[in-house]
Amino acid sequence: MKKFLLTGIAAVAMCTAFTSCSHDLDSLSPDELENLETQKVFSKYESAFIATFGQPAADQEWGFGATVTRSENANANEWADPNKEYGGLKVPPPLTDEQIAVVKKYFQTVQYPDYEDPGWTNYFMQQVYKGYTDPMPGYSPEKYLAADGNTWIFASNNMDHLAAIDPDADGGEFVDHINNFNHGDCSPNYDVLDNGQTVGGTHHTDKIMYMKESTTASFGYYNSNGSVRHTEYTGLVSYETIIRALGSEANCLDDGWNRSFMGFDFEQMVGPEVQAAVLDYSVQYNTELYGPDGYPVKEYKWYEWNGQQYPMLNSNQNRYCGTFYKKANGQDLNDSDITDELITSLLSQGYLPVDGGANKKWVKVGGCADGYYSDWIVCLTKADQDGPFSGTRFLRVMAEDLSASQASDFDFNDVVFDVERISDTKARITLQAAGGTLPLRINSTNGEGGWEVHAAFNVPVNTMVNTRADLKGLTNADCEPVVLSTNFAGDFTEANFAETVRNIRVEVYKSKTWMPLDAKTGIACCKFAVSEKKAWPNERQNIDSMYGFSEWVKGFTTTLVNR
Repeated sequence: MKKFLLTGIAAVAMCTAFTSCSHDLDSLSPDELENLETQKVFSKYESAFIATFGQPAADQEWGFGATVTRSENANANEWADPNKEYGGLKVPPPLTDEQIAVVKKYFQTVQYPDYEDPGWTNYFMQQVYKGYTDPMPGYSPEKYLAADGNTWIFASNNMDHLAAIDPDADGGEFVDHINNFNHGDCSPNYDVLDNGQTVGGTHHTDKIMYMKESTTASFGYYNSNGSVRHTEYTGLVSYETIIRALGSEANCLDDGWNRSFMGFDFEQMVGPEVQAAVLDYSVQYNTELYGPDGYPVKEYKWYEWNGQQYPMLNSNQNRYCGTFYKKANGQDLNDSDITDELITSLLSQGYLPVDGGANKKWVKVGGCADGYYSDWIVCLTKADQDGPFSGTRFLRVMAEDLSASQASDFDFNDVVFDVERISDTKARITLQAAGGTLPLRINSTNGEGGWEVHAAFNVPVNTMVNTRADLKGLTNADCEPVVLSTNFAGDFTEANFAETVRNIRVEVYKSKTWMPLDAKTGIACCKFAVSEKKAWPNERQNIDSMYGFSEWVKGFTTTLVNR
């Protein structure tokens, strides 16, 4: 990212406007002039992209890397069909009320459960329990008091992006977000195919997801309130471990499915995130000052006392747990209470001043994890197959046409098209939407040929198709998808399918130049791919409001998934 930014910035700095360096431009060829104009346009787009979503992870492949064959597969109406690519998966039935009750009891009464990795790569995950729905008296309350002394933090509501994580994977850690598992729960799937059925046969409802080519080495949740992923508060045990702990009342778990059960303990912010900080946005485009979270490096505030520095706590006290200091009568401190002796005493006890509190608010920061891993409970079952898994067959590509300059512009619906692998050498390309109003073409080769997307839909260039919005009086024409090719040639073998799709050339016509819409590794993307048939945003619907896009951009998850 740094190298590319410096190249683009250097080019723009070298020639900010044509009039300022016409003597240099005269010596450039037409191709070089077009490339310079493209760099200028992309540099502006890239700045807006980073300001909106943060710095891309250095290894972000935009859905075109090897990880597209991993993670969730949401086609529940096909899992058990022996005629589909899954080969007839044996789908576990929904858990019974009796099974849910004993699993919940185990995690609510046993502190610090073990982590027994079953070593599965293909498995189902099912929702068991959302914390605080039914806490057990005398054990974890499954809610925690914030440092402001008034706000209750309901743990499961802040636990998002449940993910399978392999810290020792080849090429570095990978993180597979488990689709639909957010807020301590999972959205119901009403179309889970019954075992032995084919598509169109009987089905049932369950809160379930199938993970393929993934891992059970480690799991974690993303604390949406504290912007931190936690993997250290995870317990994973077999059904046999629960039976040994609870005795015969848990025998209902021995039903032939060999399930494992996993619980999580919620932790709020306890690290540097609780410290008050200032971000210098005037330098946010200087790549040297970016932090690992994709934002400018933070400058922290400190409290000076007796020649020592103490962290100044974030004034947003409902974002972290802790003990809020009050007077003996339970009242807050006021100006007259703040003496040198009191400050010395508070600091010696571990209390810290809160930013903006004029030294009248003091908090001793503490964690809220209590060792009971019942804030979120799920079930894992190995996915057995009657046939081989054939791998990725389908990618949907969504693109933005370099015009985006603010958050609402990033809808990535300027063109949406599908690529479906038919054989190792051929694919079908289907055009789904054209939300842009600039000329845009797919599969041009060296600036020649290809399909202009509006022409393919048989509408004028200023007409947006299938984006469900009528913007600035432009016509929103709803059209049927258009098959552009049924024998698009390329290397569509399993190993190279995603890279071949990445290299399908997509261009937009701006500033009298055809400019490529690229998806280069670690650089702000103009297009990305999803591995399933996921919906694209409406016109002017920020992609982040529909997907966890900014978290994906910064590498918090390896797949883009619908929330």
